[in-house]
Amino acid sequence: MKFKEEKLTEKGLGKWTVTIDGTEWTNTLKKAENRAKTELEIPGFRKGKAPESEVKKHLTQANIYKTAYRIAIKPAFDFAWEQKPTIEPMSSPAPNPVKIDTKELVIDFTFDLKPEIKIGKYTNITTVEKPKTDVTEEEVNDVITRYQDRFVMEKIREKNEKIQKGDAVLFDFKGFIDDVAFKGGELKNHKLVIGSKEFIPGFEDSMIGLGLGEAKIKVTFPQGYNEELQGKEAIFELNVHEITQRILPAADDELVKDLNLPDIKTIVDFKKKIKNDILTQKQIQTKQQFVGEIIDEIIKDSVIEFPKSAIEHQIKELKKDFEDQVIRKGLTLKDYKKATGLTDEMIEAEISEDAKLNLQTYLVRNEIKNIENITPTTEQIEQKYVELAKNFGVEEDYVKQILPAEQVSKELEAELLTNFLFDNNGKA
Repeated sequence: MKFKEEKLTEKGLGKWTVTIDGTEWTNTLKKAENRAKTELEIPGFRKGKAPESEVKKHLTQANIYKTAYRIAIKPAFDFAWEQKPTIEPMSSPAPNPVKIDTKELVIDFTFDLKPEIKIGKYTNITTVEKPKTDVTEEEVNDVITRYQDRFVMEKIREKNEKIQKGDAVLFDFKGFIDDVAFKGGELKNHKLVIGSKEFIPGFEDSMIGLGLGEAKIKVTFPQGYNEELQGKEAIFELNVHEITQRILPAADDELVKDLNLPDIKTIVDFKKKIKNDILTQKQIQTKQQFVGEIIDEIIKDSVIEFPKSAIEHQIKELKKDFEDQVIRKGLTLKDYKKATGLTDEMIEAEISEDAKLNLQTYLVRNEIKNIENITPTTEQIEQKYVELAKNFGVEEDYVKQILPAEQVSKELEAELLTNFLFDNNGKA
């Protein structure tokens, strides 16, 4: 047998070519002829029991070649692997006979090219600044307020009393820009807690000091709010129906007792826990964002090739996800394009770019994981189960029942890789 390999880069394919000739092919043809005779179906005779004279009438060269090809496929495939090809397949190689005659059989095995990556620098990257995280007193107080809300007492204010921060207000509103009412700017009998930040900046603060009845406030829509409204000044006509004083319990040890939280006895302990929880969440978010920026830098410094079929598959998946998101918003794709001003070409280009980045990110992370041998140990997996059980307040055995070790290992592997990139990169 002879072996040759080739990259069909423009098609995103690889090809192994195996040629069987000489004595090996002659012997295969003889074997094929004998097998074809036994497999031949001749009317009036049982398979393999017809006389030679009848067999000769019905047996064709095409039958022999077809049988010989079937016999030769596996040995040819095994032979190709034995040559330790430098072009590795991502998908199963598909055989195709490109030439078959009395002298030789030539089989092409085609397959999607396995992605290739020459990783660039992935440690000591200082072009991205290391994030710093902290927690403000206001953030801690906001969380405590949400707990206080569980035990809130409400008292309707007198007719002459004004709106104060923390009050719940029942009111109608209608918004105007340049004296023209805008879509989505009107609502009746809406209940709003002043200071909840439910409305755009400035709206709730402008309501403080207002009383029952009609009033007007002026606010400016922030940038990035909505393409039609962002940056524009609006006048809102209000009609306040009811102002309710919300009386929250004091943020003290008694509140903590009422909440009955495990291992938390005092308001000081409670604040420490809240601060630690917020800090942990922030660190996770900033770490992921930082590592994402580091990977972008690694991609720029790496040579990455992946088959056309791989990116087409990724585009197909992202396109379906995008269309599903549009449908969940209650829109058709046509309505979405009309509302956003995007064309099919623009959407396709954005999805294609995202698909490419997804594949590049996966290949970079996978390559670093392999180079650094980042694999969770049995002890680390067990510790992860302990942490998950504690976080969800359930028994460890229950977590093991619903989360297979393989899944936990995969998630832990991603976590370890993120930690590695975070610890070994960044401008302090």
